[in-house]
Amino acid sequence: MKHRVYSKRTIFISQIFSAIIFPFFTILNFFRRNYEINDIEIKTILITEYHRIGDVLIIEPILRSIKTKYPLAHLILVCSHDVKELALDLRLADEVIPVDVPWTNWNWAFLDWWRVRTIAKELVNKEIDLAFDFKGDIRNGWFLWLAHPKISFGYDTTGGDYFFTNPMKMDQGVHQRYRALDLISKVGCRLIEGDDKKTVFNNEGAIVIHPGTTDRKRAWPLKYWIDLIERLSNRAKIVIVDINDSKELIDQVKNLNVEIFQGTLVEFKSWLANQRCLVAPDSMAGHLAAYLNIPVITLFGSQAPDLTSPITKRGIIIKPDKQCSHKRTHWRLCEKCMASISPATVNEVIENYIIEKNI
Repeated sequence: MKHRVYSKRTIFISQIFSAIIFPFFTILNFFRRNYEINDIEIKTILITEYHRIGDVLIIEPILRSIKTKYPLAHLILVCSHDVKELALDLRLADEVIPVDVPWTNWNWAFLDWWRVRTIAKELVNKEIDLAFDFKGDIRNGWFLWLAHPKISFGYDTTGGDYFFTNPMKMDQGVHQRYRALDLISKVGCRLIEGDDKKTVFNNEGAIVIHPGTTDRKRAWPLKYWIDLIERLSNRAKIVIVDINDSKELIDQVKNLNVEIFQGTLVEFKSWLANQRCLVAPDSMAGHLAAYLNIPVITLFGSQAPDLTSPITKRGIIIKPDKQCSHKRTHWRLCEKCMASISPATVNEVIENYIIEKNI
């Protein structure tokens, strides 16, 4: 089955909307000057990646690659408020601008959309020379268009090719990082993935449990986490990250030999770097572990790991043995598929990969 970033229904509806507004924005584009990449000095570069924390971590090598190509340019990253402090701590850009866009949370309040429009219009004052958006979402394209960059690259998968000076076609079967690479390669950037980093093996650290997800359909059942922790708690040091999604889990295992981590995202990053491994569903935590080069075990349901899995030499993906055949409410995510991954399976991977090898 071909992996997809967007459902056919989403693409169909958004492209109809794109066709409706096409005449209006096409006329407005006539009043904008055309630029060629070789004819201007690139002084300011804008990257928009404001959906999720993990999305920013996925493009971390992309940001470094852009900065290597244009070392004197001022690189601006527009991201969500949730990731701002981490982005600053990791020095992902010269300037980080936080924004919460309503379409990431299915918010249709007019004032919130107008507020985001205002933020985008304020970016015009930055005099953006070059801009990239990697999502292929027509709403992202609109936001970038409002910032008025001289040259912009983006995917027109859901329509809105007129929002970019250089619209591109997306290969929906390619990992999110390499879709971003495809765009920046158009201006001569080469991927820098930090191959000089060595995988970190901290034998004295903990096996970290991070059950958090942005969508409950990605979550592993609570009783499975409890089962896994019971199997591991007498053989290894276990630490559960204290987040909203883990409150009930922490309460259920408080009598077991486990510890709790509490802290900010930046504090979590610094602490995680010294741990033995991370176990998590498809979420931000796995990408952070991959960035830190510690072993990561990621649980996937029906969604394709090929598109969003943590990119690391010491990662293991655990997914259902069978392709999804359940009746589900989401075209890509399936709670039943997540529930088909047994605690025994995850425990066996940890035993063989982490504990027995003394990693």
